[in-house]
Amino acid sequence: MKSSPGFGSPLNFVTSLVFLSNVEALGIHRDPSSLKSSYDYIIAGGGLSGLVVANRLSEDPKVSVLLVEFGDFDDSWNTAIPYYANQRQSPSLMFVAESLSQPNLNDRTFDVVSGATVGGGSTVNGMAVVRGEAADYDLWKDLGNPGWGWDGLLPYFKKSSTLNSPSDPKVKQYGYSMSPDGFGNGPFQASWPAFQWPDTANITAAWLNDQGIKLRSEGGLSGKNTGVVWKPLGMDGKNFTRLSSRNAYYDPASKRENLNILVKTFVSKINFNEQKVATGVEVMGSDDSSLTGNLTATKEVVLAAGAIHTPQILQLSGVGPAVLLTDLNVPVIYDLPGVGSNLQDRSTIRKWKFQFNNSNPLNPTSLQLSDSSSPSFSTYLSEYLSNRTGPLTIAHGNNLATLALRDLTLSADETDAFIRDIYTVNAPDFAPPFYFTTNDYDSAPPGRTSLPLIDGIRTQTFLISRLISTSASTLTSPSNPGPGLFEISYGSGEARMGLTNLKSLSRGTVQINTTSPHPKTNHPLVDYNAFTHPMDIELALLAFKLARRFLLNPNGTLAKTIQPLETFPGGGLDVSDEELRRLLKEEMLDPTSGNACGTAAMMTEALGGVVDSQLRVYGVKGVRVVDASVFPVGPAGHLQSTVYAVAEKAADLIKGVKTF
Repeated sequence: MKSSPGFGSPLNFVTSLVFLSNVEALGIHRDPSSLKSSYDYIIAGGGLSGLVVANRLSEDPKVSVLLVEFGDFDDSWNTAIPYYANQRQSPSLMFVAESLSQPNLNDRTFDVVSGATVGGGSTVNGMAVVRGEAADYDLWKDLGNPGWGWDGLLPYFKKSSTLNSPSDPKVKQYGYSMSPDGFGNGPFQASWPAFQWPDTANITAAWLNDQGIKLRSEGGLSGKNTGVVWKPLGMDGKNFTRLSSRNAYYDPASKRENLNILVKTFVSKINFNEQKVATGVEVMGSDDSSLTGNLTATKEVVLAAGAIHTPQILQLSGVGPAVLLTDLNVPVIYDLPGVGSNLQDRSTIRKWKFQFNNSNPLNPTSLQLSDSSSPSFSTYLSEYLSNRTGPLTIAHGNNLATLALRDLTLSADETDAFIRDIYTVNAPDFAPPFYFTTNDYDSAPPGRTSLPLIDGIRTQTFLISRLISTSASTLTSPSNPGPGLFEISYGSGEARMGLTNLKSLSRGTVQINTTSPHPKTNHPLVDYNAFTHPMDIELALLAFKLARRFLLNPNGTLAKTIQPLETFPGGGLDVSDEELRRLLKEEMLDPTSGNACGTAAMMTEALGGVVDSQLRVYGVKGVRVVDASVFPVGPAGHLQSTVYAVAEKAADLIKGVKTF
């Protein structure tokens, strides 16, 4: 049976309202036959990372760049108005497939969602501007990637972004708080809506007063994000419209004669010569399979198709696990077992239901924002279109409580017990079975097995466990709560909170099961292998219990203000751990929040890595990966800001510029 992620349908009546310029501009192509015979760089994927890299490479007028994008340009209000980020966008703008059934989640299947339009996920995501902890990125460095720690990425976080500070009246009215120190003067804008739901202040007060969670006045974007923060949006600070990588990076570069984009087309295969050097790509029309072509790349092929489709392209091109490719009669160019492995996402708890019995009357129920035919909706739509003010300037809410282990537990003993338990688990026991079928080395390096994927998951688990334990232990670090493990988002105005795991220890796979390359009709098989590591379910249980204690505290701030009433699962705080664990596994847990990463990991080949610290694919020449596939471990936050930073750094690496 299939579990829905719980998003509503888009409000279709606004999808026809075009507000941007005519996209039939210089350099836009829809037929491969209209292109030049060759380009220096061909980028597979015109999403977030692809557009960043294309912009930076084409800054040199002597360098020719071609982007190949499955989707097309979107200029509708449906993606531009921030409020609509609460709903799933038009299916035409997204890949939506179905995962394999998940045995640890009652054999449920789940939607696998990613962007399929120019701008990719940045055109259809929730618009959050969030970064991980410094320690998250330092893990990347510890996995064999010099220059990829926090200090190596912070300059690119700054290079990619600008903070549009809110006006003084809005700061006074809502209490917005964010330091500009973590920003530069980059194309991507982090901005604040012109509205906040009245109930948000009550929830923030409850976190501070009842739970003792600290407010991070700097915004949690400077290497420490544990605590309560204001979360800005990826939004134009003047027009209060979504700011995607298309707006921020492609549009300013679109008139460059050395930059072309081929839309409604996808890369089906990378071509290699006998020396395993990439010579170009094969392309095919997204809607018309008769539109095909062989395009030459004289310098490099750059993969930016995302964590689901980048491994698909590599595997179809003969770079991937030989055991998989041989079964499908794909000629093996290089046996690289990590391609499609190490899949991670931010699992979330859904279907938790409650209501506010004493909510301020100005909320989505009374506004009827979900009903486009209601008079109140029309009023607020008119306000937005006329003034760019009101409820439609906000998406999902601007508030996060990022919680460490000690925030989730009730006692020091419970904290230390979790730390002890995490070390007792043998991570390879819960690895995907496929990890044990790869044969990669005739002789194993000292201290290693002949199965790099197993060595990789063992090493990652050890490093994550060490990170949690050395900072969260009540004995070794009494003043440091440790890294963020779970995120609780709020502020949408509705009676809901988003509960998201930030440190999953389970790992999944993305694998082709056919040589037909169409990424939509022949989507690769996605197995989240969700909650196989037992500490993932225990962490979810701790977080859900904390959230329920927070919400249902009879003497707390919320009981005195908005008066929440839980309607599912109900039963008050007497519900047993066993029953909550059962509900989580059978009904409530979802392994994805649309933040897939890790499937072409930047690690040593001995640990199952796919790219080196220069983002070059092992075993071949002339191919790099620049999207979230390269994240060896997902950061504790929404991926958007990190992808911008990684893509900026990737562009410098490709150009040969000395990076930080």
